[in-house]
Amino acid sequence: MPELTAEQLARIEANRKQAKERLQAAEASSSSAVAGVDKGAATQGASGNSNETGGRLRASKMTRGYYEYNLSTMRDTKAGFIEEDKVESPEKKRRVLDLDTIALELSAQDSCVECGSIDLDVTYFKVFRTQVCKACIEKIPDKYSLLTKTEAKEDYLLTDGELRDRDLFPVWEKANPHKSTWNNMLLYLRRDLERFAIKKWNGLDGLDKEFDRRDEDKRARKEKKYRRSVADLRRRTRADEWEKQRRERLRLENEHEHEFEATGDGDEQKCTSCGLVIEVEEF
Repeated sequence: MPELTAEQLARIEANRKQAKERLQAAEASSSSAVAGVDKGAATQGASGNSNETGGRLRASKMTRGYYEYNLSTMRDTKAGFIEEDKVESPEKKRRVLDLDTIALELSAQDSCVECGSIDLDVTYFKVFRTQVCKACIEKIPDKYSLLTKTEAKEDYLLTDGELRDRDLFPVWEKANPHKSTWNNMLLYLRRDLERFAIKKWNGLDGLDKEFDRRDEDKRARKEKKYRRSVADLRRRTRADEWEKQRRERLRLENEHEHEFEATGDGDEQKCTSCGLVIEVEEF
């Protein structure tokens, strides 16, 4: 094997140094990328707001086959897999009346309009602007009890448009106690409802007359529906009876005994009841 010249040896040494420098540069860039991924994951875990882009999983920068899971946002379904908890955005949550945001403007002269007590109910004062204490609320339910929207429509015959008018009826809007995703529960003060109903129906006597009129209309519609159903039943009964009689006649006609007599036309004979014609051959 021929010996290498000094020029070839110098070239080999230069290539080895270049390769070593490239390897060191690659290792440095790889370590900086890993540090960046760890820092991003730590920041993401500390903020508690993972996957802001809306995706369920995020691919790692190091490899395609590895995904980073935020186990703090997942729950075990006991069915062989885990899923992320759905976090509802604040915009989708139903807004309810926050009593803490309403300023309480009480003066030394403010007292209960019924008994003069200064221990006023804060909710009634903030929402309905009514100066009344809790004791009087319990003592006078015909005036200070709260009614839902359905009860207001049934008891005072009010419409949805009237109940939506906040100038007429202050309303206490609360989260639905049956299910949080349903519409909010609306509570009205009975005093306000009764006051408006008296104006609308010209007094409580007019409200009673309207109740009676609607009950009479409902009773008339029910009676009309009942009569229609009875007439239809009778019609179907007559049709069934007629059909039964027709079948009975056909059955009798099919089961009767033929009485034949000669027609005078050769060997033919005809039944005197149903008109059946047969040919008779004499041997």
